[in-house]
Amino acid sequence: MDRGERYEDPIHDVLEQAGLGRVTGGGSQLSESGEIDFADVEIELANLDNALALAVATLEQAGAPAGSEILYEGNVLRQFGTTQCLAIFLDGVSLPDDVYANLDFDDVLTQLGNAAGDNSYHGCWQAAEETGLFFFGTDAEAMFTRTEPVLAALPIGENARVAIRYGKSAAPRVVRMPRRSQ
Repeated sequence: MDRGERYEDPIHDVLEQAGLGRVTGGGSQLSESGEIDFADVEIELANLDNALALAVATLEQAGAPAGSEILYEGNVLRQFGTTQCLAIFLDGVSLPDDVYANLDFDDVLTQLGNAAGDNSYHGCWQAAEETGLFFFGTDAEAMFTRTEPVLAALPIGENARVAIRYGKSAAPRVVRMPRRSQ
C-alpha cells in the first residue's frame, strides 16, 4: 500500500498527464526475516528520452532512496535517488513486561519523527521479535544524531538495533542501543 501511494500513484499521474507513459505494476521483495529488501515500480514509457528525466524527478520528489535504479531488460539505464534511511528496530521480546504494557506507540512515533525531521517517517514493519520504524531524509547520520538521545530516553528504545543506511552502494552502519535493565 505504501509503495503505491508514495511512488506508483505520483509517477502514474505525472506520466499520464504528460502523455509519456503509465505504471503497469509493482512489487516488493522481502528478506528471509520478512523485511522489505526493495520495492519496484514497473512503468511503460512512450518516449524514453523525454520520459526518463520526468520519471526520475518525480520519484526523487517522492523520496526515492539513493541508489534507486531504472532498469530496462535487466540493464541499469540510470541510478538516482536523494534520500537515506534511518531504520530503528525496536526490541519486541526481551525488555521488561512493563515497557510493553505502558507503551504509547503513537507517542514514540511522534517523538522519533520530530527528532528525525518533518515528513521523515515512511512506515513500519512488524516481525515476531522486533518492529522496524523507517525514517528517510538527506542525511541518515544527522537523523541518527538527532534521534539517538530521544531513543535512549524511551524505555522501548532499550536494546534497539539502528541501521544507518546511506544507499545501495554503501553498507549500513549498525548501532545497538544500550540496555539499562537486566
